[in-house]
Amino acid sequence: MAQLDLKTFFKNVSDDAIADANDILRPYEKLVPIKCLGEEIHLPENNSLWRGLQFWGLMTGEVRIDFGLFCIAGTCLRCKSLVKTPGAANREPMLLCQTTAEPGLEIMKLAQGFSYKGRQR
Repeated sequence: MAQLDLKTFFKNVSDDAIADANDILRPYEKLVPIKCLGEEIHLPENNSLWRGLQFWGLMTGEVRIDFGLFCIAGTCLRCKSLVKTPGAANREPMLLCQTTAEPGLEIMKLAQGFSYKGRQR
């Protein structure tokens, strides 16, 4: 799968957390920078923002997700968050499970059930 050395990128990550992350992710070779509530984080390319936030939570403990609220398939619509795409003037509602992580995205407001460092702006 990934050739990226996650143990180097995330200094204190456990082997179990890396194995758990790789079990849920599509293949990726690099992490892409995005902003979440104003702070830069790095998510695996070729993966949804939903899975990327789950990954970031496994690697850092900074993201919490109430898994019982979401279908992760786009049908429940509960992961709708406000996201600003690169070059856009305004933020738009987007489903985190249906939006692929790409450099420059900004998650401006998380859906209820997600928290980043305890915040849900």
